[in-house]
Amino acid sequence: MPKRATNILLALSILLLTGLLWSRALLSIGIGLIAIYALYYWNISEKPSFKQPLFIWSCSPLILLFTGIYQDGFTPINNQLLLTFAVYPIAGLTAITANKFNFTKTISQPWIHAALIALVYPLGWFIFYSSKAIEQYGIGKSLPVFMDNDHVRFSMFLCSAMLFTLLPVTNARYKKTSFIILLIAILFLAVRTAWVLVFIILLGFGIHQILHNPSFKKYTSIKLIIATICIIGLIGIFPTAQQKINYSIYDWQEYNRKGYDSTYSDGVRRAMNLASWKAIQEDHATAIGWDAIPATIKKKFSQQFNGNTTQYGWPFNQWLFWWMGSGWIGLLLFSIWLFYPAWYGFKNNNPFLIIWTFAIAASCLVETTLNYQYGVFLHVWPLLICWQAYRKN
Repeated sequence: MPKRATNILLALSILLLTGLLWSRALLSIGIGLIAIYALYYWNISEKPSFKQPLFIWSCSPLILLFTGIYQDGFTPINNQLLLTFAVYPIAGLTAITANKFNFTKTISQPWIHAALIALVYPLGWFIFYSSKAIEQYGIGKSLPVFMDNDHVRFSMFLCSAMLFTLLPVTNARYKKTSFIILLIAILFLAVRTAWVLVFIILLGFGIHQILHNPSFKKYTSIKLIIATICIIGLIGIFPTAQQKINYSIYDWQEYNRKGYDSTYSDGVRRAMNLASWKAIQEDHATAIGWDAIPATIKKKFSQQFNGNTTQYGWPFNQWLFWWMGSGWIGLLLFSIWLFYPAWYGFKNNNPFLIIWTFAIAASCLVETTLNYQYGVFLHVWPLLICWQAYRKN
């Protein structure tokens, strides 16, 4: 039975990754099937304790959501958030019941392979349309990618795969080669959120190695200097990176010079977050419920920016969203929940939990990462893979 259960888990993980890259419908079907898998093997095997920190943490988001649901009830927006966050308990139960079936290795291995395969599309597009690609970077756009062309979440997917190449998983092939390929690709694609995540991954892993690996200390300084020089050199060489940096500087200067302009991506982010902040501070728009956030922000946005309208209904910051929807108590509870895996990782000497928690938190500063299907998927599955990496079967 263990071998069959492992093979089924592998097939389901491939299905999930296929859905992640190519089809939201297939991704939803995969989540449903893996929920059935988790319940089946939980029922026929020794049932795990519901007191496990992993299980409690993974079920908590559904409860926390009600701090912003009770105001309006089960509206379409609230129902969508509940459906999105339902992935957390499903993933948690799967991680617990499948740990005896090599959960970490079985899912992390195809995850790395899927990331490498997915790179063929954007890199191939650049090879055939390099001039157009460089021009697009100059106006704030990026290369086309899978995942409905969501380049931010796609880059986070690549970063999670890069992190998996560092996991202490036995019999993992080509880990160093995969790490180098993914690192270069992330730098080349020039998504700034991914650059921050790469920095957190390298810094976190480096600190852990210095503190816990005596053989690493001897050449640490030299390795870090060489690695830093190489990364800076690669950024300087890649035209995509140069264009993205130039655009970022231009976008920031233009916003400071003439204010909001809907054609500049960073300016839109700053404007949306400012409108949200003003709504909280001036109109006391807190604990208004998730359903009321879009209308509140759009109204304040129009007041703040001379009658301009916006298509966005949420701020580009996860904490502003929770503050508006659930008040400061909900914001505090959400923050405790979000950073709990880092504390657990610190207590149990698991650096990967700490690294991915802070990586996701960094993305939440400039995105409402956890409001979307892709974002939740890329938060919970890598986190639980890292969580179980140090647990014995």
